[in-house]
Amino acid sequence: MTIFRHKHTVKHEELEEILCARSNSLFSEYEVASGIFELADGPFESYQRAVKVEIGASDSEVIETFSYKISAPFWHLLLHFPMKRALKKSHSSKDFSVWWAPPNRFDAMTSQTVSLLCVAAIVTGFLGALIGQTATFAAQEFEAGDRAQGVLLATVRIGVLLTVFITALADSRGRKKLLEFSLYGGCFLAVLSAVAPNLWVLGITQSLARGFATSISILIGIMAAEAAPKGSRAYIAGLLTLSAGLGAGIPVWILFLADLHIKGWRLLFAASLVFFPVIRWIHQHLKESQRFKAHVQSHNFTSGRKQKIVAKRVIFLASVAFLLFMFVSPASQFRNEFLRDERNFSAAKISLFLLTAYTPQIIGVAVAAKLSDTKGRKPVAMIAVGIGTILTVLSYSIAGFGMWLITMSAGIISAGAGPSLGVYSAEMFGTGRRGQVNGFLSLAAVTGSALGLLICGDFSERFNSFGEAFTLLSISPLLVVLIIYLFFPESANQELEDLNPDV
Repeated sequence: MTIFRHKHTVKHEELEEILCARSNSLFSEYEVASGIFELADGPFESYQRAVKVEIGASDSEVIETFSYKISAPFWHLLLHFPMKRALKKSHSSKDFSVWWAPPNRFDAMTSQTVSLLCVAAIVTGFLGALIGQTATFAAQEFEAGDRAQGVLLATVRIGVLLTVFITALADSRGRKKLLEFSLYGGCFLAVLSAVAPNLWVLGITQSLARGFATSISILIGIMAAEAAPKGSRAYIAGLLTLSAGLGAGIPVWILFLADLHIKGWRLLFAASLVFFPVIRWIHQHLKESQRFKAHVQSHNFTSGRKQKIVAKRVIFLASVAFLLFMFVSPASQFRNEFLRDERNFSAAKISLFLLTAYTPQIIGVAVAAKLSDTKGRKPVAMIAVGIGTILTVLSYSIAGFGMWLITMSAGIISAGAGPSLGVYSAEMFGTGRRGQVNGFLSLAAVTGSALGLLICGDFSERFNSFGEAFTLLSISPLLVVLIIYLFFPESANQELEDLNPDV
């Protein structure tokens, strides 16, 4: 529980605003007694504002006492100061807007659910980034070249078959159970990867771990979309993207361990042990999706009838997933190899480069998330994919300070694709088919990813340059821009049930 007093002086004509119930983008109040206000709606487990006024000759001294508990497990410290500042500045009758608040106000349950899902996103971000950050160093221990790495990274994608199975089960067994199973499974297999005796065992364990990690990503996206207000789904997708990015950054932060010994890369996989108590904590606090519960109790479910799938939506989304990941995966996975072999970076220097170049991505995610909910998904997605692709190709073609600057710019702009495109896979399908179809879309994405890795690994050895390889691969994301423009619907500010009526 947080308690603080805000003492300030106001003009007599401003007292009416102070002594009225407040309603703004963050929360709303109602009056329970003279000068006492409690929560009507907002992201708090408990909330009260008590007002005392001492009237003077020309102005009045006001003491507002706030007592509240934010409904955001794990993130209390991060939200403490911005929340305190927002409460101090809020006014009852003024058009007050908190810049970091969602477009549609969160209630306590939504805030708690999103907070817990963000923690799960950290885990999946970590699991998903491990093999990409360590492949170069594992290949060095096992004496493998670029082509072998490409085969390894492509083989890892086979784990998506596990994803398809898990996400399909989530439509009948529940989102929460399968999410927890995937969290435990992914972390366990990551630990096994730490003791892999050769490149192929590493590939097998990471293939299964990647299947679980992809399942986690899909399930948290589904649960978030099902919990979100209609005008804040992209905003929440942005929060999940940032959290996954935080998790993906952990292997980068500890990448220096790979320089300690030829087997040092194994320590990054062993670090997965720290997440087991975190998963237990998520189990204790996360609730099952209310939309899923309602669906289970509906006539459509009990009668055995299934919701209709709009085939063209599947085709367009699958095409985008395939083409986009054909470029994005090798661009991400071969970054360390490029920096080490073509730019002669050490592991420590690679880590510093990635942290400084990619941390500003949070700017792109935050801006894109807001704009996707307020201005629409399509224009944000087209800019993020189109311009982001061009800049990414350039970043593999130049050296020096310009390489860092363009890499950072590419990261900021490309990051907008996460919240703008990420919501479509949940929005375009009904509750009874959301998991099943998303599993299929992940299969399309991984197929494109595997093909891109194989092509890039082969081309980089043929041309002895990653720049030329990515120039050729850039055709695929540029086709994505065209597909979005011609075929994608605009889904911002619509309820999931309106987008997918039961039939």
